[in-house]
Amino acid sequence: MKAFLLSGVLVGAVLLAGCAGGGDQRPASARGDTAAPAAGDLASIRYEVGPCHGFCPVYSVEVRADGTTTFIGQQHTQVYGKQARQNGPQAFTRLQRTLAPWQPVMDQQRESSGCGPRVTDMSYYTVTWTGRNGHQAKLLHDGGCRSAGALSLTRLLSEEIPDRLGISGWIGTPSMSDAVAAPAN
Repeated sequence: MKAFLLSGVLVGAVLLAGCAGGGDQRPASARGDTAAPAAGDLASIRYEVGPCHGFCPVYSVEVRADGTTTFIGQQHTQVYGKQARQNGPQAFTRLQRTLAPWQPVMDQQRESSGCGPRVTDMSYYTVTWTGRNGHQAKLLHDGGCRSAGALSLTRLLSEEIPDRLGISGWIGTPSMSDAVAAPAN
């Protein structure tokens, strides 16, 4: 009986995932897409974190090919305004390799798919790869998606990448009195 109920739940989850996101949640490399440009072809990778219906941090991060990392805290972050740090070109290369499996083909935009169960009112992520020739690829990702692949991408964007770039302290979760304004640039 347990096996029958479990298989019914799994079938229902698969059907819901198909309706919720459509498409294929697997990273581009697993789908056979050849989206990632050669190492020297990208000028920058930027991701933006949109608001939720609560106190989620709202900010953007851009990493240029030379490793310059620019953070702009907009709402519910430890630091508001523009901050910059130099992480070196190797940080950009690592970021490019880390995100390559999810990168759409240049000049295209797509949503991450295979959402699975979904929590509403969570942050939305927009990742933009910009080539040296100005061409862009965009990935739109709903942080409320609960499939294994979607949770992995959310964790990568919200925790692992900020840690690697040394910007976690700028994001944080401030109390109302702890947030500091960024110096004017």
